[in-house]
Amino acid sequence: MKGQRVNPEKINPMEINTMSSMMGMMGILQKIGKGKRKYSIKLEKNHKKFLARFMVDIKKEFEKTYKDVPQMKGVLSFLDYIKVSCENKELKELNVSYEEFDFLKRMLMDNLKGMEAMQLKWYQFLKKATLKMMKAQYKDILAQLK
Repeated sequence: MKGQRVNPEKINPMEINTMSSMMGMMGILQKIGKGKRKYSIKLEKNHKKFLARFMVDIKKEFEKTYKDVPQMKGVLSFLDYIKVSCENKELKELNVSYEEFDFLKRMLMDNLKGMEAMQLKWYQFLKKATLKMMKAQYKDILAQLK
């Protein structure tokens, strides 16, 4: 990946934060699947179901974009692991490494930020209600992860 030159006078602090966050995420993506899964996360039944559906959607997006990239094999296997673990009714805990835990939290936070930034019209009340419920679920899962 080649670096880009940027005029420092034309960049604002928000873009710097976004780029910094993106670089941190790229570093985490390369480390996923290589560490030992020391941390255990206890999940409730409804959170496991929600997380399993979330992983299916995220995996579809990652497969479209990064199917042939060898560095992303660890990420795809991690997404599979979470999906299988959440679908298994006997498992109460999810074992992850620190990088995987951080990646999972960042994905959930990014989706929550995206939902909060959505501007809906007044007649889209059904979508508003659905988004409100989904935001609550994301906040509950994030609170349980902390």
